[in-house]
Amino acid sequence: MTMTSPEPLAAARDYDPFMPLVIEGDPTSLYAQLRRETPRLFLERYNAWFFSSFEDIWTLSKLPGLSVAGGITPSQLLLGAPANPFMVSQMDPPDHRLYRGALNPLFTASAARGLEQAARHEARERIAAIRAAGGGDLLMGYAGPIAVAVGCWLSGLPREDLPQLMRWTNKFFHRDPDRPGDTAVGAEAGVEFIAYIGEILRDIRAGRREATGAFAALIERQRADPAISDDHLIFIVLNLQIGAGDTVPKSISAAFHRLWENPQERAKLAADPALAQAAFLEAVRLDMPTQMQGRTATEAIAYDGIVIQPGQKTMLMFAAANRDPAEFDAPDAYRIDRGNRRTMGFGNGIHRCLGVHVAGMEGMVAIEEAMAALPPYTVDLAASRTHKTEYVKGWANLMVTL
Repeated sequence: MTMTSPEPLAAARDYDPFMPLVIEGDPTSLYAQLRRETPRLFLERYNAWFFSSFEDIWTLSKLPGLSVAGGITPSQLLLGAPANPFMVSQMDPPDHRLYRGALNPLFTASAARGLEQAARHEARERIAAIRAAGGGDLLMGYAGPIAVAVGCWLSGLPREDLPQLMRWTNKFFHRDPDRPGDTAVGAEAGVEFIAYIGEILRDIRAGRREATGAFAALIERQRADPAISDDHLIFIVLNLQIGAGDTVPKSISAAFHRLWENPQERAKLAADPALAQAAFLEAVRLDMPTQMQGRTATEAIAYDGIVIQPGQKTMLMFAAANRDPAEFDAPDAYRIDRGNRRTMGFGNGIHRCLGVHVAGMEGMVAIEEAMAALPPYTVDLAASRTHKTEYVKGWANLMVTL
């Protein structure tokens, strides 16, 4: 099932991130309308600015006067859901530097290369099963398990619990079509996931399990800094595992869909398999799962003719920025040899995605192994589904036949 594009709004000021046109369909055309008519839209009902042009978002994402401590998601900033001070993604400096410094060695380019062979082994086992069956789900049966397995190796969670970790992750962004924002289904999954991570930490403390990955790095840092609580450890591991298991599979699946839709791009990839990572990154740009993230102004910010007042929210519409014709030639086209220097696919500034190198490795491996093993495939759009949400969009499953 493909997402339908909504009809244009009568005026861009009628936009709302929780409107059914956005949640249930493909908001690309609405984002284009915002960029054309009101690239800096202030909605008084949310006390929030919505920025949709690439240059604005690239610049604002680096301003120190915009804080993540009040939350980053639409539910937090626009609907009042509480922020989580234990997650690195919702920390300002100096705390942000402390925890990113502890985690950075796990996520360097060289660390990503060190995980490549294990990721390939996972990919080959999964793709062989899909080939033997004559088709299957390239998200839940392939991209998802690869990403969750890599997430386990990085976070320190047990690889053997992969099926349960996938179930919790897939429920985390559940949405109710009759009620905007987070749901009880997502909250229940979060509570269960947190309790599970806490139990793993207790096993480590009791000597029943070895600390690896982020657990090991954070426990080591905790020994030197008693301000680091066990809540920090639990929620940072939760943040890492959900980030690993949610957006990367959506982007890998988007790449498979785009390669099927654009046979000339698949032909380029077949002629030059070294373009596999570029094929993944172009899918991240074009079909970015994270529609937007936000900040809260801690001071008056005069920016290019407007003033963002203290306490006002700034919603940075990443998916809109990544299709801005002022930055990208033919922005709606999937071109694996595009080679753009800048995108918002992994954010910008100090909160640029921690896992950018690991995600690039996973995308490269998943596409290389699938292209080598699979004959031409057809995406079964009738059997495939997309997530209906204001925040993290993309494929929920991607069914293919060979």
